[in-house]
Amino acid sequence: MPEPLPRRIVQALAPYVSEARQARLRAVIEARSRSVTLVLEEVVNDHNGAAILRTADAFGLMEVHVIPGPAGFRVSRKVAQGSQKWLDAHRHESVDVCYDDLRERGFEIWASAVHGEARPLEQLPMDRPLALVFGNEHDGVSPEAIAAADGRFHVPMYGFVESLNVSVAAALSLAEVTRARRKGGHWTPLGEEEKEELLARWFTQSVRAAEPLLAREGLSPLASGVGSHARPSKDAAFEMVEDDRP
Repeated sequence: MPEPLPRRIVQALAPYVSEARQARLRAVIEARSRSVTLVLEEVVNDHNGAAILRTADAFGLMEVHVIPGPAGFRVSRKVAQGSQKWLDAHRHESVDVCYDDLRERGFEIWASAVHGEARPLEQLPMDRPLALVFGNEHDGVSPEAIAAADGRFHVPMYGFVESLNVSVAAALSLAEVTRARRKGGHWTPLGEEEKEELLARWFTQSVRAAEPLLAREGLSPLASGVGSHARPSKDAAFEMVEDDRP
């Protein structure tokens, strides 16, 4: 029986990836999880969008979900610093579609809310798949998304301001949730098969001439959206934009 395609891709490209880089890729994959995800509803500012993706990568998330508004979901290339390449981003056309998809996979959905009855961040359930919902910079999470969620949460604050910048709120929330889940043994790693698929994808991204090198071996790249664990979006989840602002 021939070896699985991801393994053959890794073997073909390994000579072109330094040992240090291989070790780094494998270490990051070992720390990745799909047990926590973010839902970003109509986030408008490209700096905020990029900062959130960068934070998601930093704390070990494997995927984020985007419900774009009329202007789409834009990501500043300068701020993202390439973090978007290491995440699976899924686009949904409505709150209902997004929530249905997450609930089919066993996620409990919690919306960030400044007003009303909301549970403090540290009291969120840490023993089940968790999706944290954040809204746009002006109005927050929509009433529709709040009503359809399993619950509301807030980041405790002790000053005069009533809300935080969305990227700051997402960063603080992920810092607390990922720390608590890792400490409590609820940070579920990827399965071995998915790790192998991901390594093949990341090797391909790391080698500039990967496509011709693989073609020489009779192989095709294992692109995002290919493999038993991939969840491809119908459309690109975000638009990368250039940014000349300081």
